[in-house]
Amino acid sequence: MTGSRSWSDARAAAAAWSPAAPRTLPLAEAVGAVLAEPATAPRPMPHYDSAAMDGWAVAGPPPWRTTEEEVLVPGQARAVVTGGALPLGASAVVPVERGTLVEGLLDAHPPEPGAHVRRAGEEAPAGTELVAAGARLSPAHVAVLAIAGLDAVVARARPTLGLVLTGDEVVTAGLPAPGRVRDAFDPLLPLAVAGLGATALPPARVGDDPIAIRAAVQGLAQADVVVTVGGTGRSRVDRLREALEGAEPVFDGVAMRPGHPALLTRLPDCRPLLGLPGNPLAAVSALLSFLPPLVDALTGATPAPLPLMPAAVALAGWPGGESLVPCAIGEAGLLPAPGVRPNMLRGLAASAVLAVVPPEGVPAGAPTPVLPLPF
Repeated sequence: MTGSRSWSDARAAAAAWSPAAPRTLPLAEAVGAVLAEPATAPRPMPHYDSAAMDGWAVAGPPPWRTTEEEVLVPGQARAVVTGGALPLGASAVVPVERGTLVEGLLDAHPPEPGAHVRRAGEEAPAGTELVAAGARLSPAHVAVLAIAGLDAVVARARPTLGLVLTGDEVVTAGLPAPGRVRDAFDPLLPLAVAGLGATALPPARVGDDPIAIRAAVQGLAQADVVVTVGGTGRSRVDRLREALEGAEPVFDGVAMRPGHPALLTRLPDCRPLLGLPGNPLAAVSALLSFLPPLVDALTGATPAPLPLMPAAVALAGWPGGESLVPCAIGEAGLLPAPGVRPNMLRGLAASAVLAVVPPEGVPAGAPTPVLPLPF
């Protein structure tokens, strides 16, 4: 592990990437984007006085003579529906189930002034900040902005991510022969990437050939981030570094397990390339560790601290650095899953989070940082 970066330092290096330029995005494309400037209400919300219930808008005390006039005077009422504009002069709304209408004359218990009325601006006055700069837009955010009357926002879009899957030994269907392995990444990584705030392009698959790897990376010029899988080890068949000749290493090896052969490099055009180890659990551990800070950096998002959960049992540490331990969540907290060697996925499939365990370990009951699984 000589020369490896600490897990925290490696995450900080990923988080230091320069953000992409913001652009104007229509609301239909804005979910998952990060606001580059605050989104404010261009006018009051709601922008008119309206009825909160079906019934009658009334002016003054009862009884009221019904009318179709746009302006009410005391003693008049007009039928309204929920959300409909309130006539000028209306002081309250009488719900339909509380009024008695006989030959155009409405009677009811006198309502309190303003009863069942939605006043203009009661949700937000004009100029109110609806969503802060640095927020990643959810569907609820976009709905609020649409109701406010906005059609577009100035934001940094979800990054597009190009995947390059390497390995001569990988097969994509059927039962693999000895010395061959079934692909675990094509069905897993695009969904994981989506859950981490990026959009994966269709994966490119190549063998352990540095020329082919380089060509695949160069063919992803439209991607904001490139992620490769495999070839980060130090054996004779690990050829990723050779393929990346001319790129600037940011880190090459991390004091973590699984996932220590992970690397991050700056391509000649300044885009990030994250190299994941070829073992499935190691690859997922590295992806969850380093893609989120990269996405936050590229989009200008405000990073959130890792959530903390109590350890239901003591979690053993590893003297060489952080251990990322797949865990289920029980009543008492984190429960480590079985089957968690770097080449295994059963433990991951039974887990909800990766617990980040420091070298000294975590005693039972202690709060422990976790990386939630995005799938």
